[in-house]
Amino acid sequence: MSAEPLGAQAGRERGESAAWATWQASPWGRLRYRVVGRVLRRWCTVLGPGPLRVLDAGGGDGRDALQLALAGHAVTVLDRSPEQLALARAAAAAAGVGERLHTVAADLEDLTALAALTRHREGGSGSFDVVLCHDVLQHRTSHEQVRADVATLTSSVRPGGLLSLLAPNPAADVVAAALREGPAAAWVALEAERALDPATGRSTLRLEAAFAEEALAAAGCEVAERAGVLAVTTLLEDAERVDERLAADLEELEVELSGRPEFRPTARFWHLAGRRR
Repeated sequence: MSAEPLGAQAGRERGESAAWATWQASPWGRLRYRVVGRVLRRWCTVLGPGPLRVLDAGGGDGRDALQLALAGHAVTVLDRSPEQLALARAAAAAAGVGERLHTVAADLEDLTALAALTRHREGGSGSFDVVLCHDVLQHRTSHEQVRADVATLTSSVRPGGLLSLLAPNPAADVVAAALREGPAAAWVALEAERALDPATGRSTLRLEAAFAEEALAAAGCEVAERAGVLAVTTLLEDAERVDERLAADLEELEVELSGRPEFRPTARFWHLAGRRR
């Protein structure tokens, strides 16, 4: 099979970027960042008052990282897109925390080089207190690559620090398909070998939380925290018309449900924190 032409690849990536931006601006997109931000801040309290050193690997426009910068932590956003990193810096500057958010144009494959850099500057690889990798691993080419990624990410976390992983939950595809399109669509989602990214519609790995937990354990982490993000919001038929008052009410509900184990299995995203041994 011939390789995808560069022009076609660039066009596809621009289309996915536009779809992602639209999703981020939607009620459920905005809530996803608010809920995850609150969950992360709670999880980070076990590491002390800070400021913590945070790496957001594949952090894009920095929306997750910004939540921690606003909490007083020093954040480095790593992403391969200069355009996305420029958005991250602009958002941090607009929020008054530009000095706390720094960017590095690199990909996950460059984490080894980044570890060498931090060894020179900050006293050793594994110098970050917290490493985030959100909405990234499902886009990797294989489960074997995800295992390797988790091991590399873990090497950037100091002993006792946290590695936060988040990805779409394949079980949520089945529930959403049943509610929106009927049982036939749910069967298709149930039997599919791959999942769909909820933001772009792009085919992705079916990445179960249980697999991520196994990868964390193999990399030398114990699973310290578990959450399910957006248990109800993405199932609302009229979510497009959610106003700010209802969004605030939904946020409180989603934060509460995120910590309840009975709601994790079908939440839109699974969210894990591994503590490096």
